[in-house]
Amino acid sequence: MRHFRNRFALLCLLTLLWSAGHSIAQDDNAISIVGSRILSEVLVSLGEAADIESLNISAQGTARGIDVFCNGDIDIAVAARAISAAEDLICQSNQVVHSEFLFAHKIIAFAAHNAVPLACIASSELDSLLKPSSSNQASDWADYAPETDTLPIVILAPGRNTLEYAIADSHIVGDQLRNDVETYDAVGDAVARAGASEGALAILPYAPGLASDAPIKALEIKSADASNCVGPSAEHLESGLYPFGQSYFLYVNRSRMSDKELLERFLQVLISPEAADRIEAFGFTPVTPGTYDMNAEMLNDPDSTLAVGAGETAFEIPEGLSGAVNISGSASAYQLLERVSSRLSGDGAQLQVSINAVGQSAGVASLCASDADLAILDSPPHTVDMSACDESEVDTVSIAIGSHTTVLLGNEADGHTMCLTLEEIDAIWNASATEKIRAWHDIDASMPEQTMTLFGLTTVDRYADILLQGGQETAPPIRRDTEQDFDPLYRAAAVGNVAGSLTYMAWPDYQDVLDAQQANVRLVSVDAGSGCVAPSADTIVNGAYALSRPASLLASEMALTDINVQSLLWSLFSDDNWQFLAGQEFVGLERADLPSRRRQLETLFRQAEAKVAATEGSAEAAGGEEATEDSSE
Repeated sequence: MRHFRNRFALLCLLTLLWSAGHSIAQDDNAISIVGSRILSEVLVSLGEAADIESLNISAQGTARGIDVFCNGDIDIAVAARAISAAEDLICQSNQVVHSEFLFAHKIIAFAAHNAVPLACIASSELDSLLKPSSSNQASDWADYAPETDTLPIVILAPGRNTLEYAIADSHIVGDQLRNDVETYDAVGDAVARAGASEGALAILPYAPGLASDAPIKALEIKSADASNCVGPSAEHLESGLYPFGQSYFLYVNRSRMSDKELLERFLQVLISPEAADRIEAFGFTPVTPGTYDMNAEMLNDPDSTLAVGAGETAFEIPEGLSGAVNISGSASAYQLLERVSSRLSGDGAQLQVSINAVGQSAGVASLCASDADLAILDSPPHTVDMSACDESEVDTVSIAIGSHTTVLLGNEADGHTMCLTLEEIDAIWNASATEKIRAWHDIDASMPEQTMTLFGLTTVDRYADILLQGGQETAPPIRRDTEQDFDPLYRAAAVGNVAGSLTYMAWPDYQDVLDAQQANVRLVSVDAGSGCVAPSADTIVNGAYALSRPASLLASEMALTDINVQSLLWSLFSDDNWQFLAGQEFVGLERADLPSRRRQLETLFRQAEAKVAATEGSAEAAGGEEATEDSSE
């Protein structure tokens, strides 16, 4: 529930900001804009640059703005998120054909004094550093770098009613940040104070060359979805590698653009790279050059409708693919990749896709040795040992797919099953407990002397494996006296009718239980050592809920320049293959996410191609210099 509360707080802040904007002229012949008012001043400024003075901006918030936009008669919707599948259906039913343009970002950076002994900090460590806590609150940098002498931590943060604070808070456990943060009003003041305190960490709005004249540094972040440390930038935010930012989209009604020359002229200004300076002047970060190119392509192509279930970015899978793609690693996404690759290879292409389920460690080793293009991971990328890739100088990028998640359901009346530790879960369900654990009192003396009744699927299955993984290499089977039934609705009903009972199931199955309105059951929270965490879409995606197994692909940057690898990854997130993704029950991936996943892929492809080209260019230049020296000798 943490992210729900924090996102709710962010929405409340946005509502405050929407209502606090300046007056904007109302003109029936003007360009009509609805949605977030966060960017109102930017839009007005860019309107002036295009000699357009009449903008009717109605500040109604993202959700309400998209709803009004999809009911027609509006030119542009400004949104702080991508349009959802349900919202797109409203647009389609009203024949509102629209295009999506990624317009700008608000990114925050964590700038530390140069004396702080860290260049990179894991998002989990940042979470423990900033979360509100009544005990064990980090107070010294030696807690994060044991070899460091005592260096007290000083946190500088913007005011609570700022967008920067809300973005930071939305990614940190608990409501608001730790209560001993020192607030600042002006960025210059924060930079000066951080530069004067050796243990300072300042939460700042990101800008290129951030505080380059001060003795502070922007820390890189190693998030749960990234295998490497990455700094704040539009490139890293768009590719999903840097989490601390908010992106803003423009949705444009295509039919109204064809009728309004003024609207098309305004859009040309909005999505032009020349708009970057004005966007930065208002404290936002412009999109990447690659995104500017894609926006221009969509504007110039009247059939481009990049939205849910419609349209594409510039990338296209070419005909007649030939060659090979080698994949190695965990079995977590084996079946999915096998189906997707078989369809890709079955369209007359001479493409050979080899998938070897040899385990995560062996898969990463193959990738680092350049024997594989992709490695399948079944644990968060930041926990994977990448030393072999570092030694081989193989740069990698992780591409999230989703998580397989097991949830526990207990009887509503059983207070002792509201939260269970991983050790307790193992003691309850492990096959070795069949004869030893009969009642809840056998788990803990504080629990009642109540008979334990367990309902499950089979002795060995994917979700039982996650339930009992607990850090072990191979999970044991479920205890033999578990009453087995494949129907999650039956198992939920059984738990609701039997005190002292427990069952487990996949997260999507639990959604069916909710739809059935089963009485007398509730989800069980899990304590993995940092407190009780209830399963939710947010806690599963961010890794806070322990009974999840995230599936992702680790790709070498060199492989991302290969058209065969690009085509396979693109096909993985294509609309045509959604049935396979949905059938695998991954949490954290909805059909509405596919366009943004493809946009992220194209950004990764272009970044990899540019980096490899730059590296090869440097090597050629060095070779030319050597040849010149040789000839001169």
